[in-house]
Amino acid sequence: TVSGTANSTVSYTINGGAAQTVTLDATGNGSITTGILTSNATINLTQASTSGTPSCSQTLTDSATVTVLPLPTATITATDSSVCTNDATTLTISGTANATVSYTINGGATQTVTLDATGQATLNTGALTADATYTLTNVSTSGTPSCSQTLTDSATVTVLPLPTATITATDTSVCTNEATTLTISGTANATVSYTI
Repeated sequence: TVSGTANSTVSYTINGGAAQTVTLDATGNGSITTGILTSNATINLTQASTSGTPSCSQTLTDSATVTVLPLPTATITATDSSVCTNDATTLTISGTANATVSYTINGGATQTVTLDATGQATLNTGALTADATYTLTNVSTSGTPSCSQTLTDSATVTVLPLPTATITATDTSVCTNEATTLTISGTANATVSYTI
């Protein structure tokens, strides 16, 4: 907001660029729109002049700086990319310190977690019985202004089925001093422990 003499024309520059003008209203106020900012912007007032005859003017030196804050970030990684059925693991979210991160599990309800002062948060999956995909959807900062951005990073924990094995005897009974065989069937390449 530019304030000054009602109905006067104020000249200004943004970051030392081309001169621009704004005309103050009958209450002596006018507004400047910066447009989309990606870096800090300093608005320098250079001159104020009145309309009519004579037109009075004077050089100005007042300025205001708009500081552009970086957008918060967050990524997610799984400690284990695969676990056995009924096992649990953890996932780590890393990003902007103290930011709030929104996420979903398998596209379900949105949940949130706040990163600590080092920019870390840990999620515990609990016992898993099916694959779980954790998708980050948004990250935002506290304070004024609150900056935020949409996220798409995700991590999937694949749940592997538990191995199985059964045993059958070729002969359920044999004579003394004879031998027989038993067949173990189950998960391919699994190691089966047994006792006799």
